[in-house]
Amino acid sequence: MTLVQFYFLFPSLFMLHELEEIIWMPSFTKKLSAQFPDNRILSYYTPFAFNSIVLEQFLILLLSLFLSYRYSNYTIYATIVIAYIYHVFGHLIQTLVIRKYVPGLLTGILTSWFSLYYLNPNIPIELFGYSLFTLLVIVLNLVVSFMILNKINHKK
Repeated sequence: MTLVQFYFLFPSLFMLHELEEIIWMPSFTKKLSAQFPDNRILSYYTPFAFNSIVLEQFLILLLSLFLSYRYSNYTIYATIVIAYIYHVFGHLIQTLVIRKYVPGLLTGILTSWFSLYYLNPNIPIELFGYSLFTLLVIVLNLVVSFMILNKINHKK
């Protein structure tokens, strides 16, 4: 498989990971809310909000893939893939801190290994550093999206 073919496969890997989260996150957050009733962050989660944000992130991923293909420059797209790999460490840290399996960890690890197999020999090492900035942008997008959807949900 060429690197470009892998790039076109990656949205499927991303959605496989997201599907695990979509399926298991409602029961996970319900149990976590019972364990940590004063946690404000958990109050922002609703299945609608989570699924909406997954859709938004998927559309951004597809748009970046389209633009990368259109202009034959996959640099930014590669940083998105690497940022995805980095985010799996967040799942791992959460699992260790709360001592419960966090949805998305298994598929995150499997898809990250697969992604690293295709990226590692082909990607300049600098992109692994730039991907930290990409991860920051993604996390900020998640936070802002949850805040906006929370405000919309509370207006009803």
